[in-house]
Amino acid sequence: MPEGTVSDDVGSKLLFENDRVRVWDLRLEPGQSTGLHRHTEDYLYVVIGGGALKGSDGEPREMADGHVVFREIPGEDVHEAVNAGDEPWRNIIVELKD
Repeated sequence: MPEGTVSDDVGSKLLFENDRVRVWDLRLEPGQSTGLHRHTEDYLYVVIGGGALKGSDGEPREMADGHVVFREIPGEDVHEAVNAGDEPWRNIIVELKD
């Protein structure tokens, strides 16, 4: 994807979609970025294995296996996330379509 392009793909691989939810698997190697992507739906993610993720504010956040984060999206949120840890990062993202 060209630099500066914003993707609608919020994960590495789309696992499931129906009229109510979209489920993504996100995997990042140490130092790897998601690239800029767009959220237009409320979503939650479940951390698998733990690690550190750096978000838009630039601060790494340590999260343990099973940690759940919910984000309400009023309109649109464009950002990127970076694996700030020494191990591969993985989470499952569930976008709520209605």
